[in-house]
Amino acid sequence: MHNHRLSILLCISLLGSAAQSALAAAGAPVQQQAYAVSAVAAGTASSLARTTQLSLVNEQLQQYGQSFEQLTVQVTPETASRLHVKVAPTGQQLWEVPESIVPRPGSEPGLSSSSLQYAVELSQPGQPFGLTVNRKSNGQPIFDTNGHRFIFKDQYIELTTNVPEDADLYGLGEVSLPTGLLLPRDGTVITMWARDLASAMPYVNLYGSHPFYLQINRDGSSHGVLFLNSNGMDVSLNKTSLTYKVIGGLVDLYFFTGPTPEEVIRQYHQVIGAPAMTPYWSLGFHQTRWGYQNISVLEEVVANYTAVDLPLEVVWSDIEYMSTRFWTMEFDEHRYPAAKMKSFVEGLHEQGQHWVAIQDAGVAADKGYKAYEEGTRDRVWITDHKGKDYLGQVWPGKTVYPDYLDNANTSRWLVDNLQHMYDKVPYDGLWLDMNEASNFCSGMQCKPNRRNKTATYWLEVETPRDYNINELIPLRTTCQMSCEEPAADNKWESPPYNIQNFDNTGMRENRQAGLGWKTIAPSALHANGAREYDAHNLYGTAMALEHHAAVEKITGKRPFLLTRSTFPGAGRFTAHWTGDNGVNWENLYMSIAGIINTNMWGMPMVGADICGFADMAFKEGGSPDVIPESSLRELCNRWASLGAFYPFSRNHYAYFTRSHEYYQWPDVAAAAKKAYSLRYQLLSYIYSGFFLAHVKGGTVARPLLFTDPSDVDARNATAQWMMGEALLVSPVVTEATTTIKPHFTAGAWYNAWDNTRMTLSKGQAVELEVPLGDIAVHYRGGAVIPTQPYAKVTRDIRLAPVTLLVTLPAEPAGKSEAAGPLAPYAHEEVCAAAIEENEGQLVSCGLLYMDRGDDIQVSADNTVQVWYTAVSSADGRSGTLSSTIKAHAGDAAGKLRIAAVHILGVPAAEGTAVPAASINGRPLAAAFDETAGVLKISGIELLVGEPLDITWTLGSFSG
Repeated sequence: MHNHRLSILLCISLLGSAAQSALAAAGAPVQQQAYAVSAVAAGTASSLARTTQLSLVNEQLQQYGQSFEQLTVQVTPETASRLHVKVAPTGQQLWEVPESIVPRPGSEPGLSSSSLQYAVELSQPGQPFGLTVNRKSNGQPIFDTNGHRFIFKDQYIELTTNVPEDADLYGLGEVSLPTGLLLPRDGTVITMWARDLASAMPYVNLYGSHPFYLQINRDGSSHGVLFLNSNGMDVSLNKTSLTYKVIGGLVDLYFFTGPTPEEVIRQYHQVIGAPAMTPYWSLGFHQTRWGYQNISVLEEVVANYTAVDLPLEVVWSDIEYMSTRFWTMEFDEHRYPAAKMKSFVEGLHEQGQHWVAIQDAGVAADKGYKAYEEGTRDRVWITDHKGKDYLGQVWPGKTVYPDYLDNANTSRWLVDNLQHMYDKVPYDGLWLDMNEASNFCSGMQCKPNRRNKTATYWLEVETPRDYNINELIPLRTTCQMSCEEPAADNKWESPPYNIQNFDNTGMRENRQAGLGWKTIAPSALHANGAREYDAHNLYGTAMALEHHAAVEKITGKRPFLLTRSTFPGAGRFTAHWTGDNGVNWENLYMSIAGIINTNMWGMPMVGADICGFADMAFKEGGSPDVIPESSLRELCNRWASLGAFYPFSRNHYAYFTRSHEYYQWPDVAAAAKKAYSLRYQLLSYIYSGFFLAHVKGGTVARPLLFTDPSDVDARNATAQWMMGEALLVSPVVTEATTTIKPHFTAGAWYNAWDNTRMTLSKGQAVELEVPLGDIAVHYRGGAVIPTQPYAKVTRDIRLAPVTLLVTLPAEPAGKSEAAGPLAPYAHEEVCAAAIEENEGQLVSCGLLYMDRGDDIQVSADNTVQVWYTAVSSADGRSGTLSSTIKAHAGDAAGKLRIAAVHILGVPAAEGTAVPAASINGRPLAAAFDETAGVLKISGIELLVGEPLDITWTLGSFSG
């Protein structure tokens, strides 16, 4: 029995002479392998986990230090679709990602070897170490280290897996790639070391670290790999392999077998945590600028949006609201006096609008500043290598950094000071910025240079009352402090292996900056003993974790946070924006990959700065190139239309950038109004998608290829994206363009503006005319989509009457195929059952979810959750629509009602159309739009919690 289990589960096999020959052919002869298997421990009857011991047999790359002599490999099946493999030095404890950031889910109880979707092959004793993970159903490799060296040192880990040349890879970052969503396989190196660098700059390491990739094979099957490690990392992407080079920690690998892309992402989110549920109001339009210099300007912005009849849900304040010394959580009594701000925010609330304020990571080291003095008293700050408060420099001048990593003192300090701020002005959300953490100096410790009066002045000067900071910012952002340089042999500041950390002096080729360049020194210490060298990439996520808990406690509502720096698991607490992009077409295009990647990384509430943050384009070599006014106007027109369909939709720009609120140009305002009108009508559909991601993991914005992974031409269709299961957005992404050729996967697609149908037997590009001011948006066949009447604030939409759009699919339901288009909501139990039970008929499915909008917890006790299933005849001229009520509680239960149903894609009958419909036996009004092919049923007036059973037909009269 024991041997039988080994053969089924682990498929442990002797590599033998054939494998040794393969190693040599791959350029890695056996004698050059660092580790060999020394022992394989047998498992137990109660556990599927297995342990293998490795011994060092050949020292490699001695310039990076000594290798560990003994390693332990733990192979742990955790679910049928998830495998965990961990490699660590035997008997030694190294840094690993804390459970507070990523709680480990562990193994599913009762798991059997026969249920596993994967098999694992490990070398036998005496053979060079090799690890292969295969898909059990067909032997397809998921991860294969054979033919490549494996190195494990204290500050250098090297691990390579073979990747088929015809497979496609996605994920890994954060980085802006002009090539789009598809990861290049040309030797490109993606570096993971969080930095305050403009996302306008391509190829460089940016704000977050996400060592996860999704692989889609030629046949459409998919799997994912997470290397759960927070240390600095390079990942090189080549035609036939992927190599990790990591400067610390452990090898901690998770494999997810899918097999569909969305299933892979859901399985990944089971490890890092499903996304937080965003407040309903956050789905409205947001406006901010770095540089609304006083409260009067902020009031004008709100008035200007009202004057042109545009929606405005949330107005934001950047650092200009802070005291003249940029004291976070304190108001400037000249520009933004707290009493006036409170009155302003209360007025917003009366209108159904909201206010969000920025919070920078660095805290001014100033006497008389409440947050600083209390934090110093309570030992809240990260310390230097000698145990003194670590000093850096950001906007306030000399700065300390709260220690958010498992520090109870910081938690109490944060609640106290955020409560202090909330009592003055009741914010609705917080914006967490500069949390890589940013530092304008580099050094193990810095201090004011009192001998340099000019430098001291720029550290201590207050912000001008008129907020004219053109002179202040360049000098304040240049290091004005005297900093301790590390010794050349300091292993934390200068590890043996240099990751390709961007150094700000040029473009793609300048990748040799030290780890402490413009951030907290790697030698700095946290209260729990962690060194910044190991924990650096966690700073932004730890900050979000603590702010989420604090805001929840203070407000008693579901928090809304937006953060710049992220790590796996950040989505449990916060939304994300893609950072300081450029006002140019390249950045408009790159933003699409940014929102899709961030969704895969577990943060569906994401967007880019609409119209661009910085008024320049970064060219190779670093030269700025400001686009002309006419191009800016056209760019903003197109970006307003595109940005209306970001999950998080915010217009944001810098004080030195030309104004580009939508109301600045009449044609841009018109384009925005058209696009946001459709977005606001679809808020319940979008919100339902967020609910699914919250309870099951998965994406809201996703690649088109997720609808049909077998469609090879959809693999790099990254000038478009799906919003949820049934909405395709295909924007114009190039200047002076009115004709585009977006890709559509096989099936039925409906123009969202006029409901006309397009049916494709296979995936293909389709030429569309998209005049300036328009955007191509399509519904996918096979869905039920809730819509509501447009209003300018979400408060007036949430409980408005619902019209269900039923989009008929192109083909009747059939038996499941291994490859091909996936029906909308095919992963959901109700919809999968409907498809299975109605072979030969047209099946459409969808969800209506609603809650109060800001409850901390969502459950069946306070939400509405109703699935709708439409089953129609193969000819599309008759059918039924029914509901499956999963929850009916909360304030929406007694107010939200279904008013109408529109069936899209109904073919006209010969002669005069005779539509008819009834609900629960009661006749309903029905009309047929022959031009669009839409059967419209009205007069339903049924609360969503009441069972719905509609029948409809489209007959004809030939008299």
